[in-house]
Amino acid sequence: MKSFAYSKKSLSLDFLIFAIAAVIVLTLLSITAKLDIPSMTVGATIVVITLVVLGASPLFTAHEIMGDRLILRQGWYFKAEIPLRNIKKIEMVERGPLRTGVFFRLLQPTLFVTSKRYDLVALELKEKQRFGWALGKKANKILFDVLEPDRFLRTVEELRRSLSPIQS
Repeated sequence: MKSFAYSKKSLSLDFLIFAIAAVIVLTLLSITAKLDIPSMTVGATIVVITLVVLGASPLFTAHEIMGDRLILRQGWYFKAEIPLRNIKKIEMVERGPLRTGVFFRLLQPTLFVTSKRYDLVALELKEKQRFGWALGKKANKILFDVLEPDRFLRTVEELRRSLSPIQS
């Protein structure tokens, strides 16, 4: 297994903003709504679970290559497995979309798994692939980021070349 980290800067800021907002909302609710202790405990538990899954989990995950598959992750809430034999083209893209995160455009077959807006990797697939963790979106182009794009590109190209003609 080979691991490729992605940028965590924007995710760290998102986590911090969400944590501060959660504390403020829970404090205001406890003061103004005069909720009882069990209700506040349930609310705080839901907020903490959400904060861990959406805010903290991306800080502990990375993209991986396992065997003949590229696995893109962003936290515990997104995972995409792409067979290396389905990659038609791989290249660097200097500028990406303004938005970051896991998202897609409804009318385009492109999936974005980004945590920064520049120096992205673009994969073009031979065949469209369905991504269940992205609401079943079918895409043949994926943009994502890695901290070491040159090492990533080199590794993927070496592995693709090593696949036998039957596998590719």
